[in-house]
Amino acid sequence: GGHPGCGSDTPADTNCWERQHFYPMWCLYYLGTRPKWESCEDLDESTPDFVMNENYLDYPLCMQQRLYSTLIREPVERAVSHELHLEALKDTGNHEMPKKLFESRLAMGRMNYMTWALSADLFADNLNKASLVPGKMHAEVAMDTLSRFDFIMELSEDVECDAAILHFMGLGDDVVEPHMNAEFGKFEAKWHPPQPRSVYEEWNNLDKEVYDYAKRLIKVDCEFFKRLKNANSKPRYHHLPKNLAGI
Repeated sequence: GGHPGCGSDTPADTNCWERQHFYPMWCLYYLGTRPKWESCEDLDESTPDFVMNENYLDYPLCMQQRLYSTLIREPVERAVSHELHLEALKDTGNHEMPKKLFESRLAMGRMNYMTWALSADLFADNLNKASLVPGKMHAEVAMDTLSRFDFIMELSEDVECDAAILHFMGLGDDVVEPHMNAEFGKFEAKWHPPQPRSVYEEWNNLDKEVYDYAKRLIKVDCEFFKRLKNANSKPRYHHLPKNLAGI
């Protein structure tokens, strides 16, 4: 109780979901007013049971109190998809994005966003996070953080792996189809990116390192989870309430 919900005076109540235990972080705080939690006890007292991080990962990591999961995506695909999404929002008459907000979000999403998102909270306060430019040190922190996550997924290749991971997360046993953007060979023809692929590769050189590392972690995890599932193991988190486990 005591957490803002949909339909209330929240920072972005039109994008919130009515879930008893689950809120995206943007339903709780504006980006500039999000607190810096000093301990896991503080985080537990001020956030719901299940939180989706907005923009960046909050530290400290509370590995004993919470489960951590993430979806990754090939960095160039992600950057171009993000840019085209912002362009569409900017040009939509009913929800036109202010120019200053568009430019700041474009700059943040174009270059090494995954590295930034996994490390920024350790290196900058709220007022300076958006201007932090990731470097090699931030990529190393990002990879170390991913190595401690409970679940990492990429919905593009191994559907059996995805199903096994979802099974042990307590989110069901349905096979997940590969993401519709997985066929990168059709990328340029389908999306007409504003810049050549080589430019986005240069902009996301750190994310490529983090992504390749995450893929290696996924490969190891996949074999482990598939073997467990084939051995008819119960989901590790089958005890979660349905309104949490069925998200």
